[in-house]
Amino acid sequence: MQVKEVFFIRCISCLSVVMIHVLGITMHSTSSMLVTLLMFSTPSFIFISEFLLSYSYPNGTPKGFLLKRIQFIFLPFLFVAFIDAVMMSSLGGNATLLSFLQRISANIFLGNFIGYFILIIFQFYLLHIFFHQILQRISAKFVLSIAFLVNGGYLTFVTFIDIPSFGPNPIFPISWIPFVGWVFYFCLAYYCGQNYKGFISLLDQYRYIVYGIAALSAFMILNNTYFGFFEVSSKRPDILLYTTSIIFLLFHLFSKVSKVPYIIMTISNYSFSIYLFHVYFLGIGLTILNSFTEIQNSLSLMVIYSFSIVGPMMLSWVFNHFKYGYMFVRKIYKPKQSQ
Repeated sequence: MQVKEVFFIRCISCLSVVMIHVLGITMHSTSSMLVTLLMFSTPSFIFISEFLLSYSYPNGTPKGFLLKRIQFIFLPFLFVAFIDAVMMSSLGGNATLLSFLQRISANIFLGNFIGYFILIIFQFYLLHIFFHQILQRISAKFVLSIAFLVNGGYLTFVTFIDIPSFGPNPIFPISWIPFVGWVFYFCLAYYCGQNYKGFISLLDQYRYIVYGIAALSAFMILNNTYFGFFEVSSKRPDILLYTTSIIFLLFHLFSKVSKVPYIIMTISNYSFSIYLFHVYFLGIGLTILNSFTEIQNSLSLMVIYSFSIVGPMMLSWVFNHFKYGYMFVRKIYKPKQSQ
């Protein structure tokens, strides 16, 4: 049985991530507010990975599970880590073997590039494999309470404490990678996936509370951004409650939809490739549009946004037409639409 809400949430999260990076080109007070509201996207995308794992394998992962994930997910991660290292070490025309080795090692072991989220997802896989039976026996309320405090405490710590950057790319600090910065999403996704029908039923029963918390938490993060309490990032403590409320809201709203539209299904199925490759197509689009100065800024952003979505989809589509192409961009799954 497919979970139709997942297609919507994965699609929305993916498109939001691209929008965040496109708006980052011309960040000002107005766009920073919108970007703040979109900060649920990466945590939601990662949440879905554990939700599906818990929902699909309620009694434990099957034999060969991790090996398949290495084949379908980690190999594309290594490929993009390599490409990114080649590109970044070549900037400025001072490419050396040492700079490349520094880049590739930082990318693979520190997640020092756009593919960092895959290292987090693999930590989720390991946590699920080793703690699945324990989580089944412990009260969900107890686990979620502890996880929320630990996660919130960690995000507060890394927000206010200046942690040295260990990689050559300061945009992706090492503090983003440890699972403690995501453990609440893992635990929440685990229990929601294990009890999917009960989860949806609770959301429907307490829907007005869900609406209220989503609105209040949105106001809170906008207020914190506006007054400069936090930088615009999804790795800050106030985003924890906001993301949770948005996940609940989206699950509730899309549980009422009877059928997943084709466009939503398609973007969702290509979401991994879009997430992994969009920044490179964004850079290509910027380079091309820089020669067309007469194009209005808003139109340029829309062109780049569309190119950053369609480009990775086309790349993935082409690679998947080769026997081992999935090893570079991940295999495209085309499930039947939910009825």
